Amino acid sequence: MSQSKKNESVARHGWLYIGKLAISTVVILLCLVTVKFYTEHRLALKNCGLAGVLSQPRLDLVLFGSSHTRKSYDMRLLERATGVTASFQISYNGTDLIATSQMLEYLCASPGHCPHYAVIEAYSEKLTRIPTLEDPRYFFDAPPSLKWTIIRSYLSGHRYSSALLDIFDLVVNRGNDEIVTYPFYSPIAERNSYKGGRTDFYFSGLSPEEFRKLKLVLDSNVPDPAQLSAVYNIIEVARSHNIEVIFIDPPMPQPVSSEPDIQALKKEFSRILSARHCIFIDGDHGFPIDDPSLFEDNNHVSSKGREEFTRRISVVLKDWMASHPVVGQGS
Repeated sequence: MSQSKKNESVARHGWLYIGKLAISTVVILLCLVTVKFYTEHRLALKNCGLAGVLSQPRLDLVLFGSSHTRKSYDMRLLERATGVTASFQISYNGTDLIATSQMLEYLCASPGHCPHYAVIEAYSEKLTRIPTLEDPRYFFDAPPSLKWTIIRSYLSGHRYSSALLDIFDLVVNRGNDEIVTYPFYSPIAERNSYKGGRTDFYFSGLSPEEFRKLKLVLDSNVPDPAQLSAVYNIIEVARSHNIEVIFIDPPMPQPVSSEPDIQALKKEFSRILSARHCIFIDGDHGFPIDDPSLFEDNNHVSSKGREEFTRRISVVLKDWMASHPVVGQGS
């Protein structure tokens, strides 16, 4: 065999080896991603988020929302004031009405996890928001069937090519830090949560000057069709499973709440819910929204504000549950 043919044979075998190595690497990575997709939810924290609520032996009252809800309710105080011990809060940063609808539907389809009462965050700004997934922890915590629901929903609401890249990042990259640091991160985080609410942070109030400068920039002042559809689905799912549902918009500081677009959205949200015989509570009413010490920023209360709002809303929730007894409930 000539030297040139030997060189060609060596090169061919070299490329074949590289090809096999590349294929093996892809297969191994695909297997790892698949295992991550179907098992990562088992590493989710057990006293907050979806994993937390699914670990409860009984669910009388569940609060659904974003950080707007998480910072507005003191779960220990709410529990004492209402007398409802089987309560829990599910809140992820940026949770919109679409994600809330998905979570409620999932709980209702899970034997033993359908709540009797549900508090839905009716934050008016979320009514206009383009569907998105702001907090990857929601996907990390979601069991596989809910993950597929999240993916299908995201694909239907975004340009397909960019949505695929976002989903690839979500499935492959997001949550890896939680997996690696789980032995150290989990016990610390779980000690600092109670019934889904955080207990480890203190949020101070604003100065009068900071308070006066507050404003909220909306992407739109028109309700998004997908968010509206989610509202209707929440109501339908709740009624089909005999869940009493109430929509509550936690308080916002006066400079933000008084903006014409915010007031218009509050009225529109109230009109939509009223037409479907649902209760809408505007947390601004009866709350001292002109007090800077009760707010941390343009849409979150301070720790002092959280205590004040929880005391007030607990009376409302206690009366509401007493006047809306749940007789029977679907599975």
